[in-house]
Amino acid sequence: ILYSVASVLVNCTNSYDIKEIIPELVQLAKFSKQRVPEQHPKDKKDFVEKRVKRLIKAGVTSALVCMVKADSAILTDQTKELLARVFLALCEDPRDRGTIVAQGGGKALIPLALEGTEAGKIRASHALAKIAAVSNPDIAFPGERVYEVVRPLVSLLNTERDGIQNFEALRGLTNLSGRSDKLRQKIIKEKAMPEIENYMFENHDQLRQAATECMCNLAINKEVQERFLADGNDRLKLMVLLCGEDDDIVQNAAAGALAMLTTAQKELCHKMTQVTTQWLEILQRLCLHDKLDIQYRGLVIVYNLIHADQELAKKLVGSEMLEILTVIGKQEDNPKRQHVLRVARDCLIKFMDYGLIKPFSQP
Repeated sequence: ILYSVASVLVNCTNSYDIKEIIPELVQLAKFSKQRVPEQHPKDKKDFVEKRVKRLIKAGVTSALVCMVKADSAILTDQTKELLARVFLALCEDPRDRGTIVAQGGGKALIPLALEGTEAGKIRASHALAKIAAVSNPDIAFPGERVYEVVRPLVSLLNTERDGIQNFEALRGLTNLSGRSDKLRQKIIKEKAMPEIENYMFENHDQLRQAATECMCNLAINKEVQERFLADGNDRLKLMVLLCGEDDDIVQNAAAGALAMLTTAQKELCHKMTQVTTQWLEILQRLCLHDKLDIQYRGLVIVYNLIHADQELAKKLVGSEMLEILTVIGKQEDNPKRQHVLRVARDCLIKFMDYGLIKPFSQP
């Protein structure tokens, strides 16, 4: 009976595989007077969405959770796949994901993502990614369960998966990696780093943004910092160059990662000035950015360089950076910009401590 009920729910949510209709073949079939299968009017997107909403309102998630808990003798892999398809359809609208989590959907998806048919595991993992991307992990996956979510999400980073699956897995991992160092360690242990780095240089804007944001959160981890410190790779160079991108989201995330890396490791302050000749120009662009978050992160990187070594401070004083810091530092106090002004002024104070500039004359 479980299989039958699951099949009905798959039909209600239209979560079965739909073959792509090629217009040219349809025309050819009509020309040769062959019967062309047509979509039922009630299978259109609007009708499906209404059915999904009604199912959620009727408490279908609780029913699915009970089905997942059924004895393994009657819960076959094929039934698990059908349940995963239904869960994925229910998670489509971000506004419904809170209800699904509240009724135990997050916990129920974990075994579906780890066991069953390949198609079922992929769909369950995708549903998990959708939930992990927008939910508080402590609520969606309480206790130790949250660590079990990492592997299914990492599996979606495989280049054979759809772009939307890659994207939502990256967003889910970004959310998880912002929670604790233990979770960051688990993501690294599951060998997600090379995949995330690959997506940082994708041509697809959203994938690149999501991957860079994920790396920004992972940069707090000591093991990740050591990978940036290691010789024989271009990780740091590529992160510096990403700070020079025109995409604000990528720029913000890359600058955040670089700010954390240079705060944690003084050696990286030296290294970033050696990996590319464009480092100073990129840093100046960050400090002049019209978005406060990006400007602040750029100034924090400058602050770290100055405090790391007097020689680095001399390089900055001998460039246009001194003028940029002076202009920012002399601006009137403003609660919305105070964090930016404070860092710029701290940089100038350190220049004075080194004896590189004289104190400003009082008006």
